[in-house]
Amino acid sequence: MIRLAVVEDTPALRKRIEETFSFYKEIRLVASYASGEAAIDGIRKLPPSKLPDVILMDIMLPHMSGIETTIAIKEMFPEIEIIMITVFEDDQKIFQSIQAGASGYLLKDDAPDKIVEAVRELIKGGAPMSRSVAKKMLDFTRKQIDASEPAAEKFISVDFTLSDRERELLLGLVQGGTYRSLAKQFFISPLTVKTHIKKIYKKLHVHSRSNAVRVALEKNLI
Repeated sequence: MIRLAVVEDTPALRKRIEETFSFYKEIRLVASYASGEAAIDGIRKLPPSKLPDVILMDIMLPHMSGIETTIAIKEMFPEIEIIMITVFEDDQKIFQSIQAGASGYLLKDDAPDKIVEAVRELIKGGAPMSRSVAKKMLDFTRKQIDASEPAAEKFISVDFTLSDRERELLLGLVQGGTYRSLAKQFFISPLTVKTHIKKIYKKLHVHSRSNAVRVALEKNLI
């Protein structure tokens, strides 16, 4: 059973998300909050057995932003995974969210099934992102590298002993692919994709998609 919490200040949207997850037996909504302050106070008071595994966090909350709320919650409960949800594809906020500790970034107009799949993927060790968001993150990361690294160092390739299939899947991660979409693309099972991704993370010495993307771009692995 996946325990889920929602932090969303718009009542209609919050209700829609709550209703969406009520149809899935493996997901249980344990808490719902209208502000970052309420979320921090409420989650702090929950017994360990009712702490959420995943929080869907609106990035544009009043007063205390979703990014600030994410930082506070991750400081108290680093094991809780957080997916940011927003109507904006803002490059800077995408990166700020990841730096704050968020593990995924989705758009509010994503289909309900996609949000549910994102929660499942996150629990399995993935880092779900809308494809458009993943592209923006890729572009933003490249700009950061271009601005910070000397030209002579940008194209130095480092051998991390990745196999051809691992490089293909790493490229898929950078492009925003999910376990399911990558499995279909390469005609393998999602479990096989997950196994490959774990090996990639181990070889790159990272623990998340965002860090894998950063290393892939910094070390010219794709």
